[in-house]
Amino acid sequence: MKQKALVISADELKKTIDGYSPRLAEQFHSQSAHLADQQFAQTLIDSKYKKVVLMSGGTASGKTEFMLTQLTSRSAIIVDTTLPTIEGARIKISKVLKVGKKVEIYSVIPDKLSRAFIAFLHRDRVFSEDHFYRTHSQSRVTLLWISQSYPNIKIHLIESKYTSSKNMSFTEITFMNRSELIEYLENIQLSQDAIIEQVINFIGK
Repeated sequence: MKQKALVISADELKKTIDGYSPRLAEQFHSQSAHLADQQFAQTLIDSKYKKVVLMSGGTASGKTEFMLTQLTSRSAIIVDTTLPTIEGARIKISKVLKVGKKVEIYSVIPDKLSRAFIAFLHRDRVFSEDHFYRTHSQSRVTLLWISQSYPNIKIHLIESKYTSSKNMSFTEITFMNRSELIEYLENIQLSQDAIIEQVINFIGK
């Protein structure tokens, strides 16, 4: 499938930094995130695309695979991010709206956090386990805030899971209205401690 989208990815930008290797990924995260923010700001000015897609979801949830298989044929700027903070999301959304472009959110949430944790441990890019707990907890907080603060921004909630053939599949969860979406997001909020407890219970089985 031919790619039309312009993708901004901190993980890809890491590869351009001198001294980077997947084993040292976490050490380069702040620098690559800064580069991604710079690229994002410039792209908003230079690109003629009218739509911006912000990805959301914890690390190893399947966001990048969903983006590459489902979204890159679209005419849009796509930011491959976890949206881990409310302030970061607010800044990105404000910049998009300021230049008159439209924002959509695609949030990928794994059917089982234990499955995502196993995928996280087996990735080439090495991060501490705290990074997993934090991004899965905080991305949900941010997504709930967006749903409440920006009623006109369309939010797509995607559940990722593995099929019997070990391929990843994606299903969009649909809602009758915004209130249903907000209620759902309120019900799936998890603290970092709660996520740690789920992982520990899974490992202990």
